[in-house]
Amino acid sequence: MTVPIACRNLQLRRDGLQVLDLPEWIVRSGERWVVLGPNGCGKTSLVLALLGRLHPWEGEISILGLIPGNDDIQPLRTRVGFCGDALEPLVDAPTTCLELVSTAFVGTLGARFEHPSRTQISRSRRELAAWGLGELESRPVRRLSLGQRRRAWLARALAPEPELLILDEPCAGLDPAAREDLVEHLEALTLRRPDLPVVLVTHHVEEIPPSFTHALLLVGGRAHSQGVLAKTLDSSALEGIFGRTFRLLRHRKRWMLR
Repeated sequence: MTVPIACRNLQLRRDGLQVLDLPEWIVRSGERWVVLGPNGCGKTSLVLALLGRLHPWEGEISILGLIPGNDDIQPLRTRVGFCGDALEPLVDAPTTCLELVSTAFVGTLGARFEHPSRTQISRSRRELAAWGLGELESRPVRRLSLGQRRRAWLARALAPEPELLILDEPCAGLDPAAREDLVEHLEALTLRRPDLPVVLVTHHVEEIPPSFTHALLLVGGRAHSQGVLAKTLDSSALEGIFGRTFRLLRHRKRWMLR
């Protein structure tokens, strides 16, 4: 069976500067990882590498069995679901929710040259409904609330039934109610797609859904620690990556800081 993500001696550089050094990191089917660390620790660069947009300077990264630089990674456009702020500016103003989600099947944000089939549109509608947006499919994306937009992007990421899901700070900017709503939807996704490997990038422990299994903690472009979430995430580890003392609590399988 193909391992969804395998990094070995991975070194990433941007503008000539090394931004990440990751000797080994493996994500297996059904594992749900949180990548946690402060601003500037290399999280964004890792996301770009997972999407095939930043090639290794040294070492190797394998994504669903494909190696950027060696293999054609165009199939990853539909095999990897992605939700993050980087794509939102690329959406045309009149684009509706249904149109946005349907573009996932052609791997672009504008269905100018390829158009989704009726089956794909039907699948898009089902995914919108799963994220509580079924009644808003005709509404322009830019007229949605921020929380609704994030759920629309998650519907887009999941409509083609990807083999890997990458979430780049999906709760950023949300108010507490919208954040909790999104976390609850992510938890429900676990029941729908228990074998789907997920990578959630964040710097807030409160955004980690209860069902997440593993953690990769980054600081200064290096791995501080990694492994099973319950054994990796503790107050000492947080002090190591954020540089100050926190009291880490867990209540009803959710994490919080004091």
